[in-house]
Amino acid sequence: MANVRDDARTADTLIERLTSGEISRRKFLALASALPATALLASRASAAGTVTLPLYTTEGDPVSLAFYRAVIAKFRAQHPDVDVKINIYQDEDMLQILQTGFRTGTDLGVFVAPAAQIAEWAAGGYLLPLTDVVQKIGASDFLPGTRIVVGGEDYAIAYQANASALYYRKDLLDRAGIRPPRTYDEYLAAAKELNGKDGAVGISSSISSAPAQALQFFTPYVHQAGWDYFARDGSLLFDRDEVLEAVRRYVAIMRNTRESFYNTGFGPILTTYISGKAAFATFPGRLGVNCFRQAPDVAAKTGLIGLPAGPFMTAKLHYGGTQRYVAYRKTGNPGLAKEFLLALTTGSNALAFALTVPGHLLPGLRSVGARLRNAVSASSDPYLKAHGDWVLTFLDLAPGAASPATEMGSVHDHRFPGRLANVCPWAGEIWTNPPVDGTMLQSILINNADAGTAWRSASDKMRAIATKWKKDHPDWKPA
Repeated sequence: MANVRDDARTADTLIERLTSGEISRRKFLALASALPATALLASRASAAGTVTLPLYTTEGDPVSLAFYRAVIAKFRAQHPDVDVKINIYQDEDMLQILQTGFRTGTDLGVFVAPAAQIAEWAAGGYLLPLTDVVQKIGASDFLPGTRIVVGGEDYAIAYQANASALYYRKDLLDRAGIRPPRTYDEYLAAAKELNGKDGAVGISSSISSAPAQALQFFTPYVHQAGWDYFARDGSLLFDRDEVLEAVRRYVAIMRNTRESFYNTGFGPILTTYISGKAAFATFPGRLGVNCFRQAPDVAAKTGLIGLPAGPFMTAKLHYGGTQRYVAYRKTGNPGLAKEFLLALTTGSNALAFALTVPGHLLPGLRSVGARLRNAVSASSDPYLKAHGDWVLTFLDLAPGAASPATEMGSVHDHRFPGRLANVCPWAGEIWTNPPVDGTMLQSILINNADAGTAWRSASDKMRAIATKWKKDHPDWKPA
């Protein structure tokens, strides 16, 4: 028991030193890694009387794992008979692993869930209501659009509310006499001009059959056209002519990358840009962190701006990649799951997590976001000293970074009053594997399908899905 308390004190001190800026992320990683492996791997799960709480996450980089190790050590000081077992999965295989777990009855404990599926899973009885956790935190502390409420109950706790932005090579643009693009036309002209020069592509971005990929990279084009996929009441907006123009704008940009990027995951976006083989890249904050670590010379020549994807609120509306923890309704220890969620997502622990990948893991709580702004200027971390302005840029973009899956109707007829907390209840059928929008875009890029024909087909599918869902749920009302 004494060892557990000692581990907790060590973990608490490390988190405090990281959040105060006293130590860097690298130093935190080194020191947190010295905590007992049982805190992370639950190797004593078979011991008599020990309770195992599973945690499934997509955050598997070394610094994030060190953070989990520290939080688990603190949690075990209060619950010495509890071990938290970490399970890592990727965005690309998350949906398959979770659906398999539901079918087999595997205890999924606390897990990161794809946003488009949360409302459907909540209505289907797979998720534990978390309204009491939200009340303990304070509903007003959550950023707009980050809560997911189904039938009057909260079912998710946001731990990340980031935005995708546009990285660009300042040296390549300077050499070509091109200023950082402020409009879509300038962006397209720059991508065309730089594509193929010195073996580099104009844009490092990708599309695939993964549910969230088109959602992430195509949403800014739809929103900056002045529209959304669906209105607040669920009526289709994707069939507006200006959305077709958004499709054409996206396709025109993507003609300035490798054809292999028309069917690949997220990884090649990072590796291509970091290796110096791209003039532009669209991605959240992780690209900047990895670039600084792996290729500091490229990072030193990189700038970051909002993505100019269309004529409405140009470079101000982006995709909001809000990641959320949920809890499995049939988990063996629902009370412990809620306590662990609360510890994981609030206060100094939440700030420490945001600092593990600065600019990528933007907090979902206003209180933690305010602390992060202060921490950027106070930190001794080399990345924040060199590129703290990137983190502030992402924080500034976050209020305009919405997801059509969980903030349906946020942009309507060239108006953006703010991010709506309005879940699209049929999102799981739109952004499935393969997603309707991703299939449309791939048919144009890979098969050279006519953009108008592919767009009309996608619009018809979306309309049919929404119409059927609303017919089957006549009592549904938007948030």
